[in-house]
Amino acid sequence: MKLFVRFSMLVTTLSLLLMTLSPDATAQRKLYRWTDGDGKVHYTDQLPAEAVKDKQEVLNNQGMSIKTTERARTAEEQAAWEAEQALLEKEQKAAEEKAKMDAMLTGSYPAESDLQRAYRERFDLIEQSLESARVGIRSQEKSLSELLEHAADLERNNKAVPIAITDSITRARAAVDEQRSYLTRREAERTNLQGEFDALLARYRELKGIEAEAKSIKAETPVSSSP
Repeated sequence: MKLFVRFSMLVTTLSLLLMTLSPDATAQRKLYRWTDGDGKVHYTDQLPAEAVKDKQEVLNNQGMSIKTTERARTAEEQAAWEAEQALLEKEQKAAEEKAKMDAMLTGSYPAESDLQRAYRERFDLIEQSLESARVGIRSQEKSLSELLEHAADLERNNKAVPIAITDSITRARAAVDEQRSYLTRREAERTNLQGEFDALLARYRELKGIEAEAKSIKAETPVSSSP
């Protein structure tokens, strides 16, 4: 209450002072209200240099605030503000990118069957490569088995195993390991593709407002386990 009375008296005094001045001088005069670092409020007709960094308001002749300038941020506050702005910008870009992808999804596949067909082709290609790898592994394992049996027969007959045979065994084992590694990678790709399709189909149905349950391609073409 005392602060309000003091402020009212100050505004009245300054208003009377301004009224005694010429119209041009009155138009140029301003009343400032600023808060220092200790939280103390000041009223002056000029803004002191030390108040530039503090919160300040410009008041009209009736004591109403017509412009407010917040105090300067500390280094810590500035760093926090910049981090927040960077996060907001990142979130905005992510939202824009998601909206763009949604538009591409519904634009590229007018019907759900179009989406299923496109992924069916990708699943078929992977399945073909998996089957080819399985066939190759079986063939290489057969060759390796024959080489090992031949080497065992030589040893049973107290004969030395030729270097050519041991080298062939080494290469056959490496080929089997390589094919098995390839098969594992392709099976992982198949699993990832299934997850991608399930998520995309769910999003597609959400965008299209379709309530029916997604029909998984995984149920139609299960991935066979490696031999």
